[in-house]
Amino acid sequence: MTPVTLPGGTAAVVHTTCLGWGEANIERYGLPALYRTVLDELSEDATCTAVREHDGGVLVDSLSGGGPGVLAYALALCTAPECRAAAEAFEKEHDPHPDMAFERTWASKQTTGDQDDRDMVQEVLSAEIQDVNLHWLAQVDPDAARIFRPGCFTGLLDIKHPVPGFEDFDLGKALELYAAAKRDEGRMDRYGALFAGTADYQWDAFLPACATTEAAR
Repeated sequence: MTPVTLPGGTAAVVHTTCLGWGEANIERYGLPALYRTVLDELSEDATCTAVREHDGGVLVDSLSGGGPGVLAYALALCTAPECRAAAEAFEKEHDPHPDMAFERTWASKQTTGDQDDRDMVQEVLSAEIQDVNLHWLAQVDPDAARIFRPGCFTGLLDIKHPVPGFEDFDLGKALELYAAAKRDEGRMDRYGALFAGTADYQWDAFLPACATTEAAR
């Protein structure tokens, strides 16, 4: 837990869980499994309302050290007095962790600006996650590599001013083609994997053929 002071002076806490997987684990289990694991660990580590109501989104980054892989963060912003007291007591005993600026910056973005600004921040984060998902999915699924372009989710955020190279790329059509291909293959879990880790992803919506909810976790 990281104590933070929000704009306006509100005392709060960021609950954080972080887990990194290298290339071998990603190829074996898939990124949705990493995201599900880090979210489950967040729920196990804290039981306050903020964590219980966490929407299921994560943040991703590259592994430190330069090796291929993904570092997944699950974060929840909390104003419960008991969590704040526990976080302050921990920092008083152990000193603030030097890397917690990341959590404090994230917390500030959740509360500054109007709702449109916060929605745009979430949209950018979701697009970044989807591009990471696509990068790894394309390595195991030829259809993903054939239908999409690397970086297309962030490259098309601004439809009126897309990143050069995406002007003629129709993301909606690509999603339709990929969904149809995976439906025919009985692998809609791979289609769902494009969206895993975003806040609006339903974890039980896209399962491998004949899989159960528990097995997918």
